[in-house]
Amino acid sequence: MKLPIHMIRMSYIIALICGMCATTLSYAQRYSFHNLNVDEGLVQSQALCLTQDRTGNLWIGTMGGLSRYDGKTFTNYNMHNGLLSSTVNALATDKTGNIWIGTQKGLSKFNGRTFEHFSIPKQTEHTFTAPVSNSQQINVINDTVWWRAAGDVYYINAGKIKYFNTPGGDKQITSMLAESGSLWVAKSDTLYHFSNNKWETYTFLLPPDQKSPSINRIYKDRNDAIWLGTGMGLYSVAEKHITPYMLNGQPFNYVSVKAITQDKSGALWLGTGVGVMKLSGNMLQVYNKKNGLSDNGFFDVLTDAEGNIWMASDGQGVFRFSGTLFTSLDETMGLPSAQIMAIATNKRDSLFLGTYEAGLFIFNGGKVSPRSLPGEGITAITSLCYAHDQKLWIGTRDRGLFEYDHETFRQYSAPQHHFPSSTVSRVYEDAENRLWIGFGNGMLIYEHDSFRTVNVKNNLHVVSFLSIGADSVLIATEKDGLFLHNQDIVSPFLTGTIADSSNINCMILRGSDLWMGSADNGAIRYNLSTRKALVVNKSNGLRSDFVYNIIDDSDGNIWVGTGFGIHKIMMNATGVAQVTFFGKAQGVTGMESNINAVLKLKDGSIWFGTTNGAVHYQPHSSVISSAPASIVMQSVKLAGEASIDPSYYDSLDQWYGVPVNLHLPYKKNNITFTFQAITLSGAEQVLYRYRMEGIDAPWSEWSATNTVTYSALPPGRYVFYVQSVGSDGETHPQLAYAFEIITPYHKTWWFRVGILVACILIGILLQSIYNKRNQRRQKLLAKLRAEEQSKIRLRTAEDFHDEIGNKLTRINVLTNVLKSKVEPTPDVTRILGQIEENTSLLYGGTRDILWSLKPSNDNLYEILVRIQDFGGELLQDTNVNFSVTGIEEKWRNYRLPMDMSRNLIMIFKEALNNALKYSKARNITLDVSMKKRDVLQMILKDDGLGFDPKAVKKGNGINNMQIRAGRLNGRLYFDSFYGKGTIISLTFRIPRNK
Repeated sequence: MKLPIHMIRMSYIIALICGMCATTLSYAQRYSFHNLNVDEGLVQSQALCLTQDRTGNLWIGTMGGLSRYDGKTFTNYNMHNGLLSSTVNALATDKTGNIWIGTQKGLSKFNGRTFEHFSIPKQTEHTFTAPVSNSQQINVINDTVWWRAAGDVYYINAGKIKYFNTPGGDKQITSMLAESGSLWVAKSDTLYHFSNNKWETYTFLLPPDQKSPSINRIYKDRNDAIWLGTGMGLYSVAEKHITPYMLNGQPFNYVSVKAITQDKSGALWLGTGVGVMKLSGNMLQVYNKKNGLSDNGFFDVLTDAEGNIWMASDGQGVFRFSGTLFTSLDETMGLPSAQIMAIATNKRDSLFLGTYEAGLFIFNGGKVSPRSLPGEGITAITSLCYAHDQKLWIGTRDRGLFEYDHETFRQYSAPQHHFPSSTVSRVYEDAENRLWIGFGNGMLIYEHDSFRTVNVKNNLHVVSFLSIGADSVLIATEKDGLFLHNQDIVSPFLTGTIADSSNINCMILRGSDLWMGSADNGAIRYNLSTRKALVVNKSNGLRSDFVYNIIDDSDGNIWVGTGFGIHKIMMNATGVAQVTFFGKAQGVTGMESNINAVLKLKDGSIWFGTTNGAVHYQPHSSVISSAPASIVMQSVKLAGEASIDPSYYDSLDQWYGVPVNLHLPYKKNNITFTFQAITLSGAEQVLYRYRMEGIDAPWSEWSATNTVTYSALPPGRYVFYVQSVGSDGETHPQLAYAFEIITPYHKTWWFRVGILVACILIGILLQSIYNKRNQRRQKLLAKLRAEEQSKIRLRTAEDFHDEIGNKLTRINVLTNVLKSKVEPTPDVTRILGQIEENTSLLYGGTRDILWSLKPSNDNLYEILVRIQDFGGELLQDTNVNFSVTGIEEKWRNYRLPMDMSRNLIMIFKEALNNALKYSKARNITLDVSMKKRDVLQMILKDDGLGFDPKAVKKGNGINNMQIRAGRLNGRLYFDSFYGKGTIISLTFRIPRNK
């Protein structure tokens, strides 16, 4: 049975009442929904589907194309980029990062560069009753893509699309949920589950007179419970039956649920035909235009990795809900003026709001109601103070001061009450319950039901008061600094710090710390004991140096409303101020605050008056902290170049076109990196730090800067690292980008080694040339010396022959003459015989010396012939046969130095003499042969008596032979046995000089 429209509306009201919190001051306010539309870059305002990729980007399918949102900017795609159709009905992402897109013309896979398209195959047994429809779904399970389109289910595996047969006849499938090993499909009002190769059917368990609704969405929560969004509310699945969700004992069946998601607390968020609802147990919260969302339909809802709730609306883009840290009261909540100049509370159930152009309002029970001041017209309210006697004091711009006691107003103004003017700038109650009223030209004190003037010089423009002790009130003026009122004496209050030259707007005292908000130097903390100051301004975290109001929270943090947003100042253990900014992304609708328009309630929450409503900070609310899912490199650029030469890299990153494996020439060493942490909430609160591996530099300081330039990097391999920290205070996964600046060839190690080797080789070459020249010079000198020596030897031989030979011949002749003239006695004969013998021996020796002195006798052939001739002459008159073998004519090419030839001849002369004297041999042979490497071997053999070399004592002859062999660098061996003759072997290397 269809419910009447008035019953549906009544159900909405009942649900809204059930969802309201029971605490006294927890009013229905405007929630902080962050809207992204075409003004922010969304491709089209009718959002149909949502998904989040593994990098953290949000993908939005619209009726005008596809958008990717990275937390700051949009990247849009349409048919010009490769989409099959501008209407994107379904989205999903796979584990490799591909985006699957369902459109009216088919299914596409986008890898960041190209689109791959899949069409519905023609079936032999199945006739399609409709083309690819607007109602689509995509689920990616492992390596299989499931696609619901045209009323049927298809799957893609290994690049091929196939039809999946389902029960239920020709009814179109209205929803699908694919899981690992199973599949849920809904055909209108019937649910089917495929598992273990069989189908099970689930039906609605409803009263007989109630029609089963059509199933729009199948959703499985974290507890594995199956939920159904239908045209008539929310249903759950259990034991093969479908039953309605019960809210406070009543079925939740009065809205059309189009989409479902679950937040981190376990609550279900429902996209409906009119707004969005949140179900948490028996608590229902309705979000629509009245509290900051929209009355439009919502086709899809998504919980992202950070916990934000995203809602795709029909006509207003997408909305994000990150929690309720800030709510607001503004014109959409029934407040005629959004310029809240003052706030006060009765500490029970009401807030008093003073506006700039609409007067006084009371906020109670979720409603805003006006309280008109007496008199004609509406005046601007400048200050509110709810006093200890439960009276509200109201300061106005031009109508003086009003006292309100819940029923009636009483007005005080100039000149009848001796006010300096009718413009009140500040109303304040001190610790002694005195009321202080500041004006543009003076001030009053109200106590004991009467006003009295405080004497101050120069008619000071008073903007703020602060009680700092017994009968001590600090007074802030617009241009004249601080004053202290003590025991009715007003005197300048000097700190000796920057506060003395600042325009102070507001003050609070926390312990011994006096916090002041200035109009030009941000927030100033002055310690009354140490008399030291700390300044917190734009240089260390504030977004504006104009502080309108200041207050402390229950945790000791300082809150300041500024000219741009609201800030929380927290002092860490080291005394450093840590500033957190809150702006529109966190629900602060009014970015500019008003002077002293701030109020802390007993529950710890704080109200800020701004130029765009009253902003309510709720410290114990659940909010989403920005926690970047990843950091991406958005661009790498070279100084002065629009793009990087493709020869400098291997490929480009698919999503951002960043060069992969970048290797730059050494002159291209001025590089700019742009990076971004992907967070879908509070991207402006993300801080970065970075460092470059490859240069000796530490991590940078944390800052909001996301562009870094490095100049004049030397050649080498580098890795650029970036880390981010979100508002959760945790450091998230870092980015690492490796690249290389190629070392020029003249600076490479191999070039330097080559130069070193070349220098060594050149040195060797020069040394070789020098050595060869030196050798040629030495050879030339040696040749000249040899020629000179040859001439000297020849002259010496000639002179020696002429002198010694003639003298010896004459001696021999004279000896013969003497023999003929003297009597031949035995002694005479013996002496003359000795003279003749010695003369003959001397002559023979002289011949050997003369022979050696002749240069023509230095060759081996002549030397051997000389030894042969000597043996022949020595043994010619004996019975010994002497023969020589092996002498060859070619040995004339071997020339021996004179000392070598002399020693060689003397060795064999001694050997032949010994053989003649001692061996009694009949035959003596000399065999000469040339061995390898110019080694000459000479073997002298005889067949004489022989001897024992060990038994025979070596005389001068054998020793001299060994000594001469050593001079030849040769080896001399004796081989002899008694009765077997003797063998003498000499081997030595001949210096070859052709």
